[in-house]
Amino acid sequence: MKKNAVIFFTRIPVPGKTKTRLHPFLTEDECCRLHRAFVQDVYGVLSRVYADCDILVYCTGEGGLADLKALLPDSRTFFPQHGQTLGEKMHNAICRVLESGYERCLLVGSDLPLLRAKAVEDAFRFLDGEDIVLCPTEDGGYYLVGMKEPCENIFGQEYGGSSVFAGTLALVAESGKSCAVGETTMDIDYPEDLFRLAQRLETESPEICPKTREVLKSFAAMKCKMEGKGEH
Repeated sequence: MKKNAVIFFTRIPVPGKTKTRLHPFLTEDECCRLHRAFVQDVYGVLSRVYADCDILVYCTGEGGLADLKALLPDSRTFFPQHGQTLGEKMHNAICRVLESGYERCLLVGSDLPLLRAKAVEDAFRFLDGEDIVLCPTEDGGYYLVGMKEPCENIFGQEYGGSSVFAGTLALVAESGKSCAVGETTMDIDYPEDLFRLAQRLETESPEICPKTREVLKSFAAMKCKMEGKGEH
């Protein structure tokens, strides 16, 4: 066992169950294909992290685990998410990982096509001197949380709004913990996020999120709608 762990938190891609806020802009099958691409791209980034860490996949119970294993053939560690709310699920996963013997762990989401390995490496480095690390998303949430010991209090809020990151920072302070803030990135929830992603990819290296690029190019309907909105 290595001393560090990354919890890769994701859904099993199932049409009608994943990336639902992109429907009906994308069909249910297209939403599923996009999520499959995100899963592969994010796992690929995590696999290139220089820190000495194990990658542990925690997934929802909906769908067939064999489908997720086929997407991630290099992974041998899959666990179910447990809990009623997103906060409970994240807390329970972190508890299990730390109780199993890891000294530090990060939990990372899957809707992050522009995730950088450096952001993950920096998060581990921040934990050398801080209790908790959080990496915000551009829409006011966060995509990464890390710690060396469980802190249940920071997960006690509603998720999905634009104040999640700020609210979590307040809960960290109330818990008496120190916190570092890492790199900001975008996550993909709504059609306008796809428009912004497509624009950014025009100036990014072709090596960035290759699976996601392939899927976006195949969405002829999205391209037409982007052109209709004046997006280029």
